[in-house]
Amino acid sequence: MKWVITAGGTGGHLIPGIALAQEIMRLGEELIFISGTRPVEKHILRDKPFRVYQLEVEGIVGRPLKDKIRAGFKLIKAIHRVRKILEEYKPHAIIAEGGYVSVPVVVAGKLLGIKTALHEQNVIPGKANLLLSKMVDKVFISFPESKKYFPEEKVVFSGNPVRRELLLPRERDQKGIGLLVMGGSLGARFLNDLILKLFPKLFEVFPELFLIHQTGLEDFERVKEEYEKSSHFLRFKERIKIFPFIEDMGWAYNEADLVIARAGATTIAELIALKKPAILIPYPYAAGRHQDINAEVLARIGGAIKFNQKDLEEEKFLEVLKNLLSSKETLEKMKRAYETLKVENPSGVILSEMRKLVEGTKNA
Repeated sequence: MKWVITAGGTGGHLIPGIALAQEIMRLGEELIFISGTRPVEKHILRDKPFRVYQLEVEGIVGRPLKDKIRAGFKLIKAIHRVRKILEEYKPHAIIAEGGYVSVPVVVAGKLLGIKTALHEQNVIPGKANLLLSKMVDKVFISFPESKKYFPEEKVVFSGNPVRRELLLPRERDQKGIGLLVMGGSLGARFLNDLILKLFPKLFEVFPELFLIHQTGLEDFERVKEEYEKSSHFLRFKERIKIFPFIEDMGWAYNEADLVIARAGATTIAELIALKKPAILIPYPYAAGRHQDINAEVLARIGGAIKFNQKDLEEEKFLEVLKNLLSSKETLEKMKRAYETLKVENPSGVILSEMRKLVEGTKNA
């Protein structure tokens, strides 16, 4: 079969798309990937072993009139360009992982009669995905709680695909207790500042701590400079790894006993797949509070502890963090809690359902 994966905007959309692409390539089938032109999209998709097309698109909802008009023209232009790409490539199926770029790809696909699907990574879908769900043939959801938002006859519970390399067994580089801090593909200034304040106190209590900190592309130089001002950094710099973006997330998760993160969809999926205990601080301005809801799912089962950014008290946060890092028993209990949410092979579920859909059309 020939596939189109489309995703853009953030790692939360792009990374499940890459996971699907990896599974398609493992099966020896063809694909192209259609994304946007933002720096994070180019960064995540660079040097991938499949063809990537880029479309210039913008959001329309909730913007001033002049911006809506400009975005509307870009959308029309993108639909025409995608239609030409699809007519030449002749795919059997399109899977949209979200982001503005998914809209023109799905629209062009429907105009050409190609089977289409939407994959929703969060518990609560955004407006674009609610709109797309009316157009597509299938809607794949990552959490059972999402079912009520979509046309019932289209919904399949698949879970959220994660990249194959995250699941490979590997040895640890260090023997201390590992802490991974990350704010998602775009970074999180609040998390960066919080850890900059607290890391000296952590190393006073846990001198064998191994700290991995993903800052985000835009905040890396500032955060690195702040670390380097600290005397604790000079003492423990071999045990502090700072990255703008972590390319080898399999290594980072493998080194970590505990994760501090936002609650974006890809982070949640990876925590579930790898059964990693976490402290989650949802991004408070995420559309529809979807990160709050994502975090609550993990907090409810006991795999994570949730803090709200607006009323987070640093001393209380530090106390919780120290308690977790000092208790292997608690971390093991949090790991076991994930068993209730784990889905085997989400990529396989999505591709299998779409294959049935395409073959059903051929046989009709």
